[in-house]
Formats: sequence, structure tokens, C-alpha cells
Amino acid sequence: MPTPLLKSMLKFTNLGKNFGLQTVLNQVNLEIAAGEFVALMGPSGAGKSTLLSLILGADKPTAGSITIDGMNVQDLSPANLQLYRRKIGVVFQDFKLLRKKTVFENVAYTLQVCGESDVAIEHKVGTILQRVGLGAMAHKFPAQLSGGEQQRVAIARALVHSPKLLLADEPTGNLDPDNTHEIAAMLKKFHTEDGVTVIVTTHDPIFLVDLQPCRILRVENGKILEGAK
Repeated sequence: MPTPLLKSMLKFTNLGKNFGLQTVLNQVNLEIAAGEFVALMGPSGAGKSTLLSLILGADKPTAGSITIDGMNVQDLSPANLQLYRRKIGVVFQDFKLLRKKTVFENVAYTLQVCGESDVAIEHKVGTILQRVGLGAMAHKFPAQLSGGEQQRVAIARALVHSPKLLLADEPTGNLDPDNTHEIAAMLKKFHTEDGVTVIVTTHDPIFLVDLQPCRILRVENGKILEGAK
């Protein structure tokens, strides 16, 4: 595996998150090192997506902190938060592709936001689409693709800018078993070949088997515990 891009990745210190009177995360203390592959298990509503939202800085904790290499995420200015998020790739359960843009345009959008040149975009998008097996589908639209193909586009979009961290939130929740196996293999491939740190949330034990070997964490009663039950 390539040398990790960061010396240390994420540290959660006494992290808590409430929504009104509901406690979703409570006194979470956890470290995730650079280069790790982590599967976060738990039923729907347990707080898995909330944790990813806090990592992204899309939401703020009620208590405690999240730091990355000593930098406190919730204290970032709007401008620095935007730069921070450019180091993170995100994959969603429902793909979130732009329906009126082609496969190429969907993936290129990430680089355009980062101010990449047209030449760089052409090269990087072409390369990542080949790596996810969609090189021949660059000019198709999302509606012309299967669910598994759409999720591969989403993975390409998340990784085209070479992020240091990939967050995948229930990435196989809308897929059949065959596509689930393929997506698991693809995530492990990028982790191994690129050294990207991966955090995947899932409630699917079959998907968890496909992800092995990986570090397993589970959300239970607001706590994050090591290992599957």
C-alpha cells in the first residue's frame, strides 16, 4: 500500500450529538489512522450518517470535537471548510448524480469546482472512468445506466480529485447482491492501490463480509464500539 497521505487521520474526543431531546452520539472517543479501511455498522437511525456529516463539517457536534491532524473541524472558517472538503470524497446511497449531465460531465464537475484546467480534467476523468470500468460510457446519461453503473460513476466522481479520505454512506443500499460484491471490490481496490482512507457505513452483514479484511466499528446506544457482535 502507498504511504498514507496523512500521519494521523481522525480523532473524536468526547463527541456528542443531540437532535432536540434525542441523543444520537454520546461521549465518543475514537481514532482512525491514515490508510485504514473502516466499516461502521449499525441499524438505520443509529447515527452512522450523522457521524459522517460531522466529519464533513456539514453539521456541528453538541459536545466534544473532531480533529484531523490536530485541526478542529468545527472551528474552520467557511473558506477553510471548503478547502478541507476538497480533500474528502463522498459516496451516497442514492448516487446523487446530475441527471442532465453525462457520465463524463458528472465526474468532471468535481474538478471544475477545484479550478482544474480542461486538459487536466480530460485526462483525470478519462483515467478514473477506465479504472471503474466505465470508459466506454462517458457520454451516456445516468438514466441510461444500471444502478450498479450509477454507483460506479459516483465512486469515480468521489475519487477523481485524489482525496485523502473517502466516506461511503450505505453505498450498496439500493443495489442487488451482484452489484454489492462489485462495489465492495472496487472500494477495496482503491484503498489498496491509492492508499486512501475509507470509512464505509452499512447495516448489511453480507456487504460487511465482502469488505473483509477491514476494521469493524459498530454504533450502539450512541457509542461506537470495536468489532461486530
